[in-house]
Formats: sequence, structure tokens, C-alpha cells
Amino acid sequence: MSLTLGIDDDLKQKTKDNFKKMGMDMTTATRMFYLYVDQHGKLPFTPSVGRTELEQAVHEAKTHQYADEFDSLEDFRKNLYSDED
Repeated sequence: MSLTLGIDDDLKQKTKDNFKKMGMDMTTATRMFYLYVDQHGKLPFTPSVGRTELEQAVHEAKTHQYADEFDSLEDFRKNLYSDED
């Protein structure tokens, strides 16, 4: 069987390079994808748009987004238990 896909040349080359590092070629990787879908009846990943709420919270924690700085533990506690958002 022959398969023709419209893939950007740069993406195709980067992907080939990554597969080579894994010890396989494009044909083998594509066959593995098809076998996985056939055997499991689903994709080997979960398609999504953006991050889940948990993923977003983890990202914010790792990048220290929305983190306030406090001069003391008392100031931190006041902020933590305040009624403000």
C-alpha cells in the first residue's frame, strides 16, 4: 500500500531525525501508529486544545506566575485567608 501525506518539509526532516535517534524510519513509525490505533481503538495521545485546568495550574506554579511576595509569614497568612479572590 502507498500513502501520500502533505507534510511541511522542515517538520518532516525534524521528525525523520528524531525517529532515526529512536532507531526507526518513517515507515516503521507510521506502521506503529496504525498498529496502535488498530489494537487499542484510539490514538496514542489525547487530542486537546490548550491546557487542562490542572496542567495550567502546574505551569503557573513552575513559572511562578501570579505568585506574590511577602515580608513575613504573618503577611502571607493574612493574604491566604483574606476574602479577596
